Amino acid sequence: MKKTLTLQAMMVVGTLAFASCGNSNTNKTENRVDSATTTMEQKADNAMSEVKDAVNGNQDSNFVVKAARTNMAEMKVFQAGLDNSSNKELKGHAKMMMADHKMIGETLMAYSSKKGYTLPASDEGKGDEIMGDLNKNTKGAEWDKAWVDHMVSAHKDVIDMFEGANKDVKDAELQKIITDVLPKLRSHLDMVKGMQDKMVK
Repeated sequence: MKKTLTLQAMMVVGTLAFASCGNSNTNKTENRVDSATTTMEQKADNAMSEVKDAVNGNQDSNFVVKAARTNMAEMKVFQAGLDNSSNKELKGHAKMMMADHKMIGETLMAYSSKKGYTLPASDEGKGDEIMGDLNKNTKGAEWDKAWVDHMVSAHKDVIDMFEGANKDVKDAELQKIITDVLPKLRSHLDMVKGMQDKMVK
């Protein structure tokens, strides 16, 4: 009888030990799964962060490229104002704006070189396209007015571009460049709008 009880007790202990071992293995498996899941989530978070950084970087470089191309085109139009107009006020404004935009172009070039961005080598024909529109059936005072009208429209567009970029770009140095340039652009717009008002009258 004692032997039977002892044997039964040993069987119970063995069963409990086996169950305990099974639970331990299950816990280890669950821990490994949890750890693997956590690692995968971390990798996914890191990947999303890298994507966001890449997108932000593209926003910055895309703006710089677009601004530089637009600036190159407008430099041609400033030069045309100096070459083609006999209006002293227009020529004076063209010369002043050309000097400011040359500095803007140099600033964008220096920034791009520092950041490793590649600027376009040309305005891709935009300046010639503008000049083609200006030269259609216009000369003298009509050409001057067409030139001033373009300057008003172009500066409105450029200001919108810079103001929009100021909200989107992430690099603090680029934000400062935009903040520094905007007052010049706004003063140019006020100046050419003043000329435009005189020509309408």
